[in-house]
Amino acid sequence: MVKYLFLAILCVGALFANAALDKANSFANINVASSKNLITFLFQNEEKYLDKNGNIDSILVLKTLKDNSLLELYSKEPKEFELTFITKQNPLLFIRIITESLNSMGYNFFITKKAVKTPEEFVWTISLSTQSVPNPLLLNDNLKAHDAAILDIEKKSENWMYKIDVSNAKIDTIPIVTKTRTNLKKPLVPYIIAINANIDTITFWAHISDYWSPKISFYTQNLQLIKMVEEDKKTQTMKLKPPKTAAYMKIEDKYTLENIKRGLSILIE
Repeated sequence: MVKYLFLAILCVGALFANAALDKANSFANINVASSKNLITFLFQNEEKYLDKNGNIDSILVLKTLKDNSLLELYSKEPKEFELTFITKQNPLLFIRIITESLNSMGYNFFITKKAVKTPEEFVWTISLSTQSVPNPLLLNDNLKAHDAAILDIEKKSENWMYKIDVSNAKIDTIPIVTKTRTNLKKPLVPYIIAINANIDTITFWAHISDYWSPKISFYTQNLQLIKMVEEDKKTQTMKLKPPKTAAYMKIEDKYTLENIKRGLSILIE
């Protein structure tokens, strides 16, 4: 009995070792014999690459490859890459977090190939043509900055798959000091500001030379629309009470951001 138990333990250890090595080889995609030997050496100790749940830590595998110049992310000619992102949480927040993270890395143009929601998960697949596939380590850093976490990464040919937890994630917002009038710069995109239930009133001022037709939207933490305030006429000053359940506020012009090209001022109290 003890003999069989010992053999079982050895088999489990070998399984994890093979899984770490297989994942490393799929990421590296290197055919040089010396590189393959180095990868085998680096991943011979399977315990180094297990996370707290006993699963292979994809980020640690990738970091080890990068530190040893074994991570290939560039090609001589542009290629079409597919990135698939999977989550169990809210799709709207998920897409926003991924998009902001990719944009901050310089990837502003991509095509949605699939977006499927089931009771278990949401799957979003995009394609982009580039000589450099988005660096998964840099993407991980950007997601962490949004309080999102990569659970696993897989790679098959030119396709990368990410499982991501966005249960505690937050989107990019403009920092505002409460009880202080803040001048906002010319908007290239609508202003996004984080708010909370402790806020009583918000006051806005438009520049006297601008023609602001307000459009202000309030969203929950999961980016569900709660309330929208719109005005057709030119507005110089506006004061309103935000919904107590709102986590984000989007401020724009109903017609075009050019109408507030000199920026707005805001006071949160």
